[in-house]
Amino acid sequence: MSVQLRVATFNIRNSSAPDGDDSWPLRREATAAAITELAADVVGLQEVLPDQLDDLRERFDGWEIVGAGRDDGVSAGEHSVVMVRPGAWTIASYATRWLSPTPETVGSVGWDADLTRIATLVDLKHSDGQRIGVLNTHYDHLGEIARLESSRLLDQWATPDQPWILMGDLNAEPGSPPLKVLTDAGWTDALPTEAGGTFHDFTGEADERIDHILVKRLEVVEASVARYRPGGRLPSDHWPVVATLRA
Repeated sequence: MSVQLRVATFNIRNSSAPDGDDSWPLRREATAAAITELAADVVGLQEVLPDQLDDLRERFDGWEIVGAGRDDGVSAGEHSVVMVRPGAWTIASYATRWLSPTPETVGSVGWDADLTRIATLVDLKHSDGQRIGVLNTHYDHLGEIARLESSRLLDQWATPDQPWILMGDLNAEPGSPPLKVLTDAGWTDALPTEAGGTFHDFTGEADERIDHILVKRLEVVEASVARYRPGGRLPSDHWPVVATLRA
């Protein structure tokens, strides 16, 4: 019997950024409303700092929310959070790994990356027993080699015993070398080419599509870039991507 799953990825912009009228205290309610509007079973978030995580845990009480800080493997630094709505899907297990040649080394920086980067790995379990793996990540913004090697690393972690979802801010556009590594390895980009961009730098006008949902051994029912502005406010400097999948 097939099961459906609605997933989303959203870079919510870290709270330490000097964003003035778009700073976190002024838009956190809009960000939470935008997440709710996605109506997703599973949401992968990037750039989540501890104060933002506290806000999200309060707003999304009852959800499973997992992910460690990239600096210390516990709570320090940005998190690549995975949120699971109460319902048929639950988290069987999860782990944090670093995007580096030594992925188990806390705080390790990979290749030519400018910053420490991580992925959160989640083993999802449906009430009927179906298992799906999730990789939520944020690639480095400067390291070209790091982005390539990160794609190779994530593909290696996607074991062939179950379907997989890879989502996050990959700081790379469709057809670029890091994305080609994944599609050549059998990953399918959920978004159609005409879906438009995701990064807009608080303008609302997005030309770059650097946020992605890719899948292995899953059918894409539909996918889109979500451009909801609660009360007219931009919830982040990125638009989220949402997809309905079938296993």
